[in-house]
Amino acid sequence: MAKKAEPKSKIAAPAAKATAAPPRAASKASASSRRSGPAPVYQNKPAGASFFELSRLMVVGIDSAKGQLIQKAQTSPNGSWPSAWSFIAPGAWVIMTAGLTKDGRVAVVAQPSGTTNLSFITEDANQVGPIDKWNKPVVIGAPPGATSYQKLSMANDADGRIEIFLTDNQGRIWWIYQNPDQIVQVQKTITPPGTKTPIVVTVDVLAPPAKPWSDWIQIPGGLVTVTAIRQGDGRIALFGINSNLHLYRCQQAKAQALKAADWTGWVQIDTSQTGGFTEMAPVIGPLGAANLFALTQKGQVLHTRQQPAGSDTWTQWATTGYSRVPKYTLAAGIQGDGDIVLVSSDQQRVHEFNAQWDAYTQNWSGWRDFGNSLYATRLTLNYNADGRLALFSLIAMPDGTNGLWTLNQMAIDSSEWEYDWTNLTTDNLKQIVVVRDLTPPV
Repeated sequence: MAKKAEPKSKIAAPAAKATAAPPRAASKASASSRRSGPAPVYQNKPAGASFFELSRLMVVGIDSAKGQLIQKAQTSPNGSWPSAWSFIAPGAWVIMTAGLTKDGRVAVVAQPSGTTNLSFITEDANQVGPIDKWNKPVVIGAPPGATSYQKLSMANDADGRIEIFLTDNQGRIWWIYQNPDQIVQVQKTITPPGTKTPIVVTVDVLAPPAKPWSDWIQIPGGLVTVTAIRQGDGRIALFGINSNLHLYRCQQAKAQALKAADWTGWVQIDTSQTGGFTEMAPVIGPLGAANLFALTQKGQVLHTRQQPAGSDTWTQWATTGYSRVPKYTLAAGIQGDGDIVLVSSDQQRVHEFNAQWDAYTQNWSGWRDFGNSLYATRLTLNYNADGRLALFSLIAMPDGTNGLWTLNQMAIDSSEWEYDWTNLTTDNLKQIVVVRDLTPPV
């Protein structure tokens, strides 16, 4: 007989802190810092994964010219970037997202051109030599009735399994997850201590599930975009924006959620005073609570957070500092001392950061200019193996494609950043996701 194993709930790690900008000058700004408390465990590190200091940053993307699924990764922890991009899987691809497996390998979910069926691709567990190797794509099917997808998101649950969320062309919300291991009873022959007579005992052992993936499950509601994060207690939280720019949240009601009823209902969190939101950036803060930063239609950044951590109770909306020039993009992360850093770009293409000085009092440095770009950009934050923040700037180029540049923080908790941007490509990118590969080739 077999049954699904209950997860051993583990404390999830915090998120990376960050800063943002594109390929023009990034000036050095100064901000004093005081610790909110002990530095947290680094975020996005699945249960059982290798220690983060052995990790490297990897960019997974789609080549807009050929539709190819590609990646570029640091040649070593904290290392340089190669000139060439590498292929992950053959064929042309439409949309993708990326994350980590339970053991720290990079995982990609993507839609091949010509089908609505999604494919799941992972790094080969047996990496030998300097070249990254990938397993063949595994088809995980498609939500019933979906003809295209608006947004894909991936997160690890309480026991490290991958869970995937998406919104389809009709605004429906879908969910699929790796099934839990099953508990199987087997008989073993043992000789009890102090005796010479063997006996047969029945014991419970973990075994892989008979079916690797669940069916596609529809979560009630209608959204244009959805983002999933693993909370401090291991449960996954979802944040989404609908076609009317209303902002919603919900979370798993139990650590091992297996059906739609295992989620809390959606809660609308915009108000008549905030108006609608155009962008959101959730992150786990140094106190273990989920923090949500969101960009209003007027270009202001607002903040709400769980209080206490892990609960379904949130603070009222607050401002991290008024912006005289409206912002159009936003990213959030955690720096080496555990506090949150926000990065944005305004409508004059000036890039600004805002560092949290104290999580208990919600004290912030205020928005400070630190760079600019020639064209509009989308910003992504992550951290190097040594804990320094890395900023990635996906810039809309005049030819209609995107180029990508990156920049590092000079040290953990530093307000200084490298002056020169590292160019990863000047064009032909459709979209990217930045992940931290915990099992790089050796």
